[in-house]
Amino acid sequence: MVKNLTLLKYAGHAAPVTSRPSPSALPSRRDRRREETTTDIKTTARAQLAAGGPTAISLRAIARQLGMTPSAVHYYFPGREALIDALILDGWDSLATALRAHYEQARLLSAHQRWIAVTRAHRAWALEHPSEYLLLYGHTGLRVTPGADRSIHQAMSKVMAVLFTMMSDAVAAGEIDTAQLRAATPAPLRQQLADWRETTDETAGLPEGALIACLIGYAQLHGAITLELIGRIPPQLQPATLFDLQMAHISGSLNAPPPPW
Repeated sequence: MVKNLTLLKYAGHAAPVTSRPSPSALPSRRDRRREETTTDIKTTARAQLAAGGPTAISLRAIARQLGMTPSAVHYYFPGREALIDALILDGWDSLATALRAHYEQARLLSAHQRWIAVTRAHRAWALEHPSEYLLLYGHTGLRVTPGADRSIHQAMSKVMAVLFTMMSDAVAAGEIDTAQLRAATPAPLRQQLADWRETTDETAGLPEGALIACLIGYAQLHGAITLELIGRIPPQLQPATLFDLQMAHISGSLNAPPPPW
């Protein structure tokens, strides 16, 4: 009886029950170890990429450096091509995240100011990851287009989506002269742009003039960054100042004249 009274006494004062994550929701030790090893392999591969380009990436050398057997490395990446694809996928994701963050910060600014902010972020990422940037854009002699892995195409599209989003904002605000750009585009190319728009979600709703503006701007942005990365900028010039001037010129050719610096 006393025991039952004691239980009743504390029944109304029971400590709140806090839910704990289900054991199945937490990564297992095996999963954590696999993720750590995968990260170690990719980190080592990036160091090889920086030192000697894609041809320097060697699964056997990675195995030696990490104290693994070659077959163990092959368990995580069946071949060198799969490892390079993983580096490309990570690179596109990282670049897209950086561009999206700077776009969100500059969203309330003018089209010109947004363009400058996002292109500066693009250049900054490239300067921090030069070998990866050149790998992404095919300046390594290894490949010109992404691999067959659909996830790589999806990751690349995230980078392009930021550019298309900026263009959509500018068109909606009347800041892009799409009619003039369309008139300057040859008819066959206009049709090709229209066909492309039908197959790409990010370009839906953009007129042909806006699409050609995207391609012109993106090509010149990438060209300016690549020339700097491969050391083709005259050493007497200050690269950041030159880059800003180039980006302002692109903006001015597509929009109203850019404001004075």
